Amino acid sequence: MIFRSSRVQQCCLALALLFCASPVWADDSPVTNATLSELRIWFAVMVVAAVGFLGFFWARGQVLFGVLSATVLLGSAARLWLTQPLWFPRLEISADPPENLIMLAILAAQATVTGLVLMRASGRAAIGSLVAGAGLFRLLLLLALVAAFCLSATPYVAYGYHVAYGLQIGVGGALSLVQMATIVAMFAIAGPDHMPRIPAAGLAVFAALTSAILAWTVFDRVPHVEDELAYLFQARTFAAGALWSPAPPEAAQPALEYYLIDVTGGKWLGVPAQGWAVVLSFGVLVGAPWIINPVLTGIAVWLAHDIVRRTISRERADMVALLMATSPWVLAVGATLMNHALMLVTVLLAWWCLLLAGQGSTRRAMLLAFVAGLALGWGFVTRPLDGLIVGGLTGLWLLRRLPGGIGQVLACGVGGILSGSAVFLFNYAITGDPLLTAQADYLSRLWPDTQNAFGFGDNVGPPAQSWGALDIWVGHSLSEAVLNLINAIASLNLELLGWAFGSLVPIWIVVIWRKKLTGFDRAMLVIFAALAGVLFFYWFTGTFYLGPRYWHTALLPILVLSAAGIEAINDRLPEQYRGRLQGIVLLLCAISVVTFTSWRGISKYDGYGGYTGDIRRQVEAADLGNVLVFVSTQGDIGSALYLNDPFLPPGKPIFLNDMGPEQNAAIITAFPRREVVYLSDAD
Repeated sequence: MIFRSSRVQQCCLALALLFCASPVWADDSPVTNATLSELRIWFAVMVVAAVGFLGFFWARGQVLFGVLSATVLLGSAARLWLTQPLWFPRLEISADPPENLIMLAILAAQATVTGLVLMRASGRAAIGSLVAGAGLFRLLLLLALVAAFCLSATPYVAYGYHVAYGLQIGVGGALSLVQMATIVAMFAIAGPDHMPRIPAAGLAVFAALTSAILAWTVFDRVPHVEDELAYLFQARTFAAGALWSPAPPEAAQPALEYYLIDVTGGKWLGVPAQGWAVVLSFGVLVGAPWIINPVLTGIAVWLAHDIVRRTISRERADMVALLMATSPWVLAVGATLMNHALMLVTVLLAWWCLLLAGQGSTRRAMLLAFVAGLALGWGFVTRPLDGLIVGGLTGLWLLRRLPGGIGQVLACGVGGILSGSAVFLFNYAITGDPLLTAQADYLSRLWPDTQNAFGFGDNVGPPAQSWGALDIWVGHSLSEAVLNLINAIASLNLELLGWAFGSLVPIWIVVIWRKKLTGFDRAMLVIFAALAGVLFFYWFTGTFYLGPRYWHTALLPILVLSAAGIEAINDRLPEQYRGRLQGIVLLLCAISVVTFTSWRGISKYDGYGGYTGDIRRQVEAADLGNVLVFVSTQGDIGSALYLNDPFLPPGKPIFLNDMGPEQNAAIITAFPRREVVYLSDAD
């Protein structure tokens, strides 16, 4: 019977691995940007890092804790190796390449070491304390949530691969259980009993520098999605003191055509909301647009810490700042040319100013409220929907200061109107209608039969099948909204903290154990619920590039609740374990930066979307001037088009999509007295 049972288990495991690995279950997304040799180098670095962790704790006389730390790091890295990183991440387990078998062996070794530690008397005591303090049913519910959101359901539901989805959940849940068991085992041995306090300024500098390093290296200082190219085009236009540039010659327009860059009425312009591009233009003026978001990321960490310190406690603030500064999601967003970091800073700056203002209507309080209004208004110019939601809820909160704070309310309102009205000025200057945005006007012509709108219906969203796996069904419906919500939660669970067992575990704990929330906690929960609730009715989640980026404005609420969950764990621990928890959280954050952030860098962001800096480097080496550069590329033509000056001035190269001899000849005629160069990224 023992033999037969073992055979059954082996067959079940083989079946699970088969379904996880089979290409039948793959969606139509790309697989990875990293080569096998790059992944091998990455994992070798992870091994070195694991040895470093082991050596650090060995020197402190905490050898077994160092062993478990190394297994957490290597187990996390092994799981990431086996994960397909793009669009909808999932486990890909097979014997090809053979290194996969090594990764499975590492995961098995982690389970074995963890089991041996937990079988000791101290390990059994730790398990007993956990079950007694948490409750068995609640622990099982936590494990169910961890497994359910370990990957996105979208491709599996869309294409009917329900069995494969169940198997992925089972295997992913089992791997998460091993990681969580290793964390429990760390309480059963000698180890660090406190977390050294890291100054908020230090964490802010760390976040800014790490984002800058990512921007310079893996993101290569180039756009990676159409939105970024459009923002950069706008920023260069604004830096020249204009809202648009003259339309290029008609013959050249097809070779310069790009999504979110419009040619209309003799104008050539980027169409997204203009708030971010105005700020980005300062980076253009100093020749380093890529540096703006890293700076904003550091500012956001400092502001978040001070806000939470003033509203809850120094301890909660320290935890929020640590989680934010080491969040792979935050660091990646800070390395891009997207507008989310600015939106976050406008919100945090507004809240910080209002907290400093306090009660009453002194001159100082009114000035701070005015600055808060300016910040909220510019958030509206940057991301109108987010600005409207957060600004509206902040305004309602500010009304609580009446009647004594009437001066603050008025000052904040005036500031918001002054800066927020820029939206209507931009609209009027560009479209002639203060209520019609450039993007709405552009998409109405690009999608004549559908609309970029909220709500349900067959005509909501892009034309049918034009976005592939990113918009799987025609229109938008309640079922798709639910699926999008599940996808966003799963994406947040992966990206937020980069913890292998799931980033949302602390938030699940808040919910399951009914952690008593402070007034500020409840306010943050309302902010998050409002943003997620409104976006429920939007046809797109945008998780394919930077996780659930539409939720990024709610980053502080998410992290405040995460820190509350860590507090809830600490409150239920026996006295002798409480200091240990803080040290383990710091360890998990360090492991996340080492493993997850670097893995994301090489497996996804480097060359993402077919954008690279290769063409830029070829041009810099050739020192091109007054030339037409016809580019043929296997990647995205945006890698060349983003190099253009919007005004196409003499003396600077003009980059165009190679349209073939006939169309190229017409373009050459439209730009007389320019040399012609043909460039290919295969050269």
